[in-house]
Amino acid sequence: MKTIHTRPIDVNPDRWLGAVEGYYGPPLPDEERLALVEWLGAHGFNAFAYAPKDDPYHRQRWREPYPPERRARLAELVRAGEAAGVAVALVVSPGLDWKEGDEDPLAAKLASFAEDGATVLGVAFDDVPPGGADLGAAHAAGVAAAVARLGTGVRWVTCPTDYATDRATDYLRAFAAGLPDGVDVMWTGPSIVSPAVDGALASRLAKDLGRPLLFAENYPVNDGPMSGVLHLGPYRGRAPDLPASTTGVFFNIMSLPRASRVALAAGVRFWRDPGVDPESAWRDVLAEFPGIERLARASRSWIADPAPDPEVAALVRAALEGDPTRLTAFVDADPRAGLDPLLAAEVTPWLDQWDAEALAMRFALLLLGAEPAQHTELSFVVAEAWARARHSRLQLFGIRWAYYPVTERRGGRTAPRPDALVTGSNLTDVLCAEALARAAAE
Repeated sequence: MKTIHTRPIDVNPDRWLGAVEGYYGPPLPDEERLALVEWLGAHGFNAFAYAPKDDPYHRQRWREPYPPERRARLAELVRAGEAAGVAVALVVSPGLDWKEGDEDPLAAKLASFAEDGATVLGVAFDDVPPGGADLGAAHAAGVAAAVARLGTGVRWVTCPTDYATDRATDYLRAFAAGLPDGVDVMWTGPSIVSPAVDGALASRLAKDLGRPLLFAENYPVNDGPMSGVLHLGPYRGRAPDLPASTTGVFFNIMSLPRASRVALAAGVRFWRDPGVDPESAWRDVLAEFPGIERLARASRSWIADPAPDPEVAALVRAALEGDPTRLTAFVDADPRAGLDPLLAAEVTPWLDQWDAEALAMRFALLLLGAEPAQHTELSFVVAEAWARARHSRLQLFGIRWAYYPVTERRGGRTAPRPDALVTGSNLTDVLCAEALARAAAE
């Protein structure tokens, strides 16, 4: 692999600036993961965590050693990180069936990673059945046993079961109390996907637990029922005091590693300079990815801002007011033009959805400019094209429907918030509905 950027690894950085492969779905192809680590090193990141939920040896069959060929590929990943100045954290997720006596197999599994050169190791207890103080103490004991066995020379990160909370639960208090010093504890904010997070909350929770928190950013990840949304928009919803109130950040990527780079590039700018304007930073980032701007504008929606891009929305308003020229030019342009072929292949489903949305918009514009004698025929054409666009779960030009894991603590449990469900405004819907309504009224 050709190395673009080489710098020494600091396994005890003052600030973590990392990405994590932690989504649900097939793990990345090995070559794509290597390319991502190389890209991270060239763009200001210092860490990458390997923690794909659907790698069976990471989670489902965590006690079993990796087969020799997979172990060799992980060792290659660690070496690639060293070449790029990126510390590769290898993570085990044992919580699905954790029981007394599992400390030894956990330590053995992690020791094999250290033997292969990993200097950052992790233990993740996220997304498993919850519990109270006893479970928190048991999970902490597992981490402590591994730390004791491996000794010095390793940096540790861990994710507790109660990782999305605005308060110190009994589980978290016991978990934090049982961990050795120097183990970084991941936290996603008050929710699994947190629309907004500030440093005051992070500082208060860290004080209650007696240790600082490492922000686990569930963005741009888009697995589960939010998988139709391609997160290519500005990095928003994080207060400027958050970085100073944590030990850094790990961004959970999408299963689309090249598309994820847009959000990663925008996010790392904030974490290196919290005073940056999100919109300006995003525009600068788009310039680094030839051909991406049109698709990114169509895909800027997120839970905290599900509305369509304001500039594209202005084109629709102008068309409805009698000037369709700029909207026609926008939707007629090929969103594939200028895109890196590997990136284009990765986002092909959304490019195909652009075609469906654009076709419905074009027919709606024809209907808006047609003579009354043409209204009946064109109305049926618009309705058919619009229906085809709406049938896809892929979201462009504003979120029609998506369900995000936006949660809150209620008593001793994590519960969904009402705003987890997004049913927002879509520009194709706005244009087609208005064109049909005007035709029916004439």
